[in-house]
Amino acid sequence: MNRNHKLWAPALLSLALAGALQGCSTDPGHAAAGAKASYQLMQLAQGSQVSLSGKIIPDQEVKVVSKGSGKVAAVNVEEGAAVHKGDVLVQLETDDLLQQVRQAQSGVTGAQAKLADLQAGARPQEIAALESALAAAKAAQEQAGAAVQQAKAGLDLATSSYNRLRNLYDSSSSVSKEDLDKGTFEYEKARTAYEQTQAAHKAAGAQVEAAQAKLELARSGATDNTLKATEAEVNRLSAALELANSSLNNATVTAPVDGIVVKRSIQPGEMAQAGAALFSVVKMDRVQVEVSTADNQIAKIKTGTEVQVKVPTAGDQPFKGTVTFVSPVATPNTSSFPVKVTVDNQEGKLFAGMVAEVVTAGSTEQKLEVPKSAVLQRDGKSYVVLSDNGKAKLAEVKTEDKNAEWVYVQESGELKAGQSIVVNPDAAIAEGTALKAE
Repeated sequence: MNRNHKLWAPALLSLALAGALQGCSTDPGHAAAGAKASYQLMQLAQGSQVSLSGKIIPDQEVKVVSKGSGKVAAVNVEEGAAVHKGDVLVQLETDDLLQQVRQAQSGVTGAQAKLADLQAGARPQEIAALESALAAAKAAQEQAGAAVQQAKAGLDLATSSYNRLRNLYDSSSSVSKEDLDKGTFEYEKARTAYEQTQAAHKAAGAQVEAAQAKLELARSGATDNTLKATEAEVNRLSAALELANSSLNNATVTAPVDGIVVKRSIQPGEMAQAGAALFSVVKMDRVQVEVSTADNQIAKIKTGTEVQVKVPTAGDQPFKGTVTFVSPVATPNTSSFPVKVTVDNQEGKLFAGMVAEVVTAGSTEQKLEVPKSAVLQRDGKSYVVLSDNGKAKLAEVKTEDKNAEWVYVQESGELKAGQSIVVNPDAAIAEGTALKAE
């Protein structure tokens, strides 16, 4: 190669002047004949690295909350403390919760005993007591009936008196307005008393029916529906007991993950509210680097790609990272796409907030860049002319515009990094034309 060779250097392509091409032909399928011509050659190289800057964030940050409300009895950790999953962070007062558990337990015990009695059937003493209750209810019903009859007589008398006074008041002046009002009051009083005795009589009848039903139930034993209803009551009270125990257990707030306490928002004696954050715990054995990449680079970054992470404040040695998230959606009002890289931090050298540089070689599917002048158009197809063992070889390509001067071509079996292509092929260049370096 002589001193007239040139160097081409776009972003993803390095170009080197390789030599000269001579010979031409109008037929791409035959060797060239006739006058020779010189052509500049350029050498293709693999794409350069992509470098992205971002900040380190914890792999996991958990807001520790209390599931229930209550007064804080003790706080067991300070900010900066290393905790393990299950460690007790906060203990709420439990006196009221313990009482609720005891009450719920008593309800379950009573319901279970009632169910056992129903399943065993009524005893003779219970039958006798129910018969006595039925007799008492019937006696009360008879008394209520007598009271209804007495109140009915009183109402009839008050009605007759009111009607007489009303007629006299309307037809003559022998009855005053005061006498009429008094008669009206007595009538309303009698009517109310009658209605009350009717209601009492009806209630007494219901008591008789209830006492009769209980006696018949005791004599015949519990029905399937009764047993099912009692079993359901046992289940309901058992669920209430579980809920009370759960509330008691929730009074002990534990660490949900291994990590470091970075913020504490509660003190002993304060009231903890359900759902309010008490602590922030971060998990730092792995960290993530959040970066953003432009839309013209996003296709080169794939999930699972191994990258280098350089953190100047953590030393000169780069860290190994893996791309774990590539957002398919750009950040609103921008053309940048969020990307996350996960980095092992078992040694604890990386801290949240550090600035990091992520370096990646890009996509596994490399695109090469060539000048538009290197693309030859024939028969509606696009070709680049390769230097293959000193002879010209036409390789069909599909192009994608990069800018006004350059296009992308996909790397293939014929077109690879390191090959030389003709920079400015003319329409006469043919397959098999001999190349001769100047």
